Amino acid sequence: MSGDLYLLSAGALLQQMRMDTISNNLANVSTTGYKQDKIVFRNNPELPAPETELTPLPITDQVISPYTPPMEQVLDFTQGPLQKTDNPLDVAIEGRGFFKIETPQGIRYTRRGSFVINEKGVLSTPEGYPVLGQGGPITIDQGKVVIHHDGTVTVNGEESGQLEIVDFSQPYELKRQGETLFAPTNDSSITEMPADGATISQGFVEGSNVEAIREMTEMIETLRVFEAYQKVIRSVDDATAKTVNEVGKL
Repeated sequence: MSGDLYLLSAGALLQQMRMDTISNNLANVSTTGYKQDKIVFRNNPELPAPETELTPLPITDQVISPYTPPMEQVLDFTQGPLQKTDNPLDVAIEGRGFFKIETPQGIRYTRRGSFVINEKGVLSTPEGYPVLGQGGPITIDQGKVVIHHDGTVTVNGEESGQLEIVDFSQPYELKRQGETLFAPTNDSSITEMPADGATISQGFVEGSNVEAIREMTEMIETLRVFEAYQKVIRSVDDATAKTVNEVGKL
């Protein structure tokens, strides 16, 4: 295969991977607490990314071929829009921070605040994983549940516990597990710290931070670029075949 075809094939493969990422984002545009993936190309991978909330930690770093720059697939942890549900067990974090969830695989973190009361009377995720408070899982008896801005949970005016909202240094050293749960990257332990400035809104959930119109625009752009690569690949292949045939006749 000629160098031109290597170059063109690598470019087409990158566009295909970008399309897969966009498709997954669009599939989760309505998933509560979902954080979108982004494909980033860096001409100089030696330069560190700025440590801001808009610059998440790379979860993959691949070199497709010597002809292409390093590709990073990153998680965008920016906050999604708040959606009103009026469900007293739905809560959203305004600001930075994560809920702590106890799973069979260990502690996990999420921004998805769609909670329920499981068969043991414990506040939990829809999958049945307990939501951790300052002193462990929070047991809720029957009655009027109020979750205050600081995370304090009261039932009929009596305190049952306080949600533990934690944050980490930037960029987040977290990887996705499932659609809305996150775990420490490479199974490493990371230092939790209080989520300063975070407030809890009861009766709301945080929607997906995927912008559907932008993703659709990027999908169209990606498709057109991929088709352009295909056309050029065909042209190069036809030219190569013609050259081989003519040389063979001579």
